[in-house]
Amino acid sequence: SAAAMLSAPTSDTDRFMCIAHLLVDVGSRVLRQLLRHHTVTSTCTLDQYLAKHRNTINSLKRFFNQSQMDIMFPPNGVSTDLDNYDITLLSAIFQNIVPTLSQQEKDMIKRLREERNKLYGHANSCQISANDFQTYCKDISLTLTGLSQQCGDTAFEAEILHETQCTQISAIPAGSNLDILNIWCGRMQNVEGVLQDMRVRLQALEAREMSSG
Repeated sequence: SAAAMLSAPTSDTDRFMCIAHLLVDVGSRVLRQLLRHHTVTSTCTLDQYLAKHRNTINSLKRFFNQSQMDIMFPPNGVSTDLDNYDITLLSAIFQNIVPTLSQQEKDMIKRLREERNKLYGHANSCQISANDFQTYCKDISLTLTGLSQQCGDTAFEAEILHETQCTQISAIPAGSNLDILNIWCGRMQNVEGVLQDMRVRLQALEAREMSSG
C-alpha cells in the first residue's frame, strides 16, 4: 500500500511532531465526535444541550475560564462551533455535564489527558526519542481507536484507525508540522502564563503571611 512505502520519522523533533499531531489534532477530533454522539440528536443541538446545562456550568466556573465560556456561549449570539473545542475544554465538559458516559469512556478520556500532560514534559526541547515514540504511539493509538469505537460511526472509526497507523510509520507533512508546532507553542505559552500568574499570587500570599506574622 502507499502507507507502507512511507518511512518512519527519523529525527527526535519529527517524532515529537507526530505525537503532538495524534494528541492535538486526532485526539481533539475524536473527543468532538464523541461529544456529538452523546449530546446531538434529531431534536437537540449542541447549543440546546449546553443551554440546558448552563446553570451547572455557571456553578463550576473553576473548571471553565472566560475564553472557554465564550466558546460554549458565543457573546455575539451565533451558534457554538465545535471545531474550536480543544482537549482541555472537551474533557471538562465530559467530566461535568455528560452523565451518559460509560466508565470505559471516562477511563479512556482520562488516559488521553494523561498522555497530553506527559507530552508537556518534552515541550521545552520538542523532542522524543525513538523508544519513547513507540510507547507513546502504542498507548495513544489504543486510546484513540477505543474512543472512536464508542462514537457510533463506523466510517469515522475506520478513519481514525487509518490515521493512527499512518502516523506511526511516517512523518506528517511539513506544513502540518508547522501548524502543530504553532498550536503547541501557543498553548505552552498559555500554560506558562497561568503558572506565572499562580507564582505571583503565591508570592503575594507568602508576603502577606510574613508581614502579618
